[in-house]
Amino acid sequence: MSADQNIFYQEDKYHLTEFRISLQKLRHNLDHFESLLKPKTKFMLMIKANGYGHHSIALAKAFEEDDRVSYFSIAYTDEGIKLRSAGVRKSILVLNPSPNSFKAIIENCLEPEIHNLELLKSFIDFLKNNKEDGQPYPVHLKFNTGMNRLGFDPNELSEVINILKQQDQIRVQSMMTHLSSAHLESEDSFTQQQLQSFDEIIENSKEIQGEGCFFHALNSSGAFRFKDHQYQMVRLGIGLYGTSSIKELRESLQPAGKFVSHISQVRKVEKGASVSYSRSGRAKKDTQIATLSLGYADGFDRSLGNGKWHVEINGELYPTIGNICMGLCTIDIGDAELKIGDEVIIFGGKQSIYDYAKALDTITYEAMVTIGTRVKRVLSD
Repeated sequence: MSADQNIFYQEDKYHLTEFRISLQKLRHNLDHFESLLKPKTKFMLMIKANGYGHHSIALAKAFEEDDRVSYFSIAYTDEGIKLRSAGVRKSILVLNPSPNSFKAIIENCLEPEIHNLELLKSFIDFLKNNKEDGQPYPVHLKFNTGMNRLGFDPNELSEVINILKQQDQIRVQSMMTHLSSAHLESEDSFTQQQLQSFDEIIENSKEIQGEGCFFHALNSSGAFRFKDHQYQMVRLGIGLYGTSSIKELRESLQPAGKFVSHISQVRKVEKGASVSYSRSGRAKKDTQIATLSLGYADGFDRSLGNGKWHVEINGELYPTIGNICMGLCTIDIGDAELKIGDEVIIFGGKQSIYDYAKALDTITYEAMVTIGTRVKRVLSD
């Protein structure tokens, strides 16, 4: 990393493999989505799964004072506790709370998504027995309109309303749904059905909405393709990190992460020499092998060994040779004049996160979040 870069956040780790995140590109992506929406529409930034592998604490601190961002969202209570412990103050939505986490949710001022009748009743009962200040606690009601994952079914709305009318422990902060296929033009009629169902739920639940209740349904793809249903907030996930399965949107975004490692050793090997476990690699000619401080424990999958991936060093691409090991891997560098300490780009240079995900036969989401926890995250302008 060049000395003149402004480091916003750097983990206290000594591992030579790093995931470098550009705050400038993250801001660019947020700016682009802002340009698609109405001026008053706010953002909920999805920083679950350690910010899609980009480090949730660093991201939260980077956008803590951004007025366009009203909420952060994480999947589980543990993630919210970690953010609060790091000093994050902005509102945090917990997407999948459980009864055993209710106490921690209250203590850390987290806001739960409530998505079934048992969870709703359990949280109300918990507040009756454990919260004494008399102030109703904010919750977010999720409705299933076709994703069939989490959420109240539309035919449960009347029971939800009846439960809420008979208590004063909680208030409905927002109502939400999740679109299953907003990125697929072939499924637009289904997406429109989902949005229509959500509109009907909103219309039929006014008596529980209360002052300040807001609505949200759109993810990154939805914000691009269904702007007429942006409501008061958009949940920005993969788009913030700069990738999309929608070609037109992809062209406007900038992938924010660069995965890099370094050479730990260079050795000469003769034609026919074996490399790595099980003698899985074979030198086709006299060559040099570079060993990298990178393995499958860092998220560099075993399937990328034996020439299935090329890394970039000084602008040139070199293939893997032999099996990927837990903490190391080997690269055939031919007669290149490389040395210990030279930087190696796994993706984010000549090869993109899209190329990397394709080689893994997966999506960019998984390619990002499986980068190992021991890999240092560095966030810079």
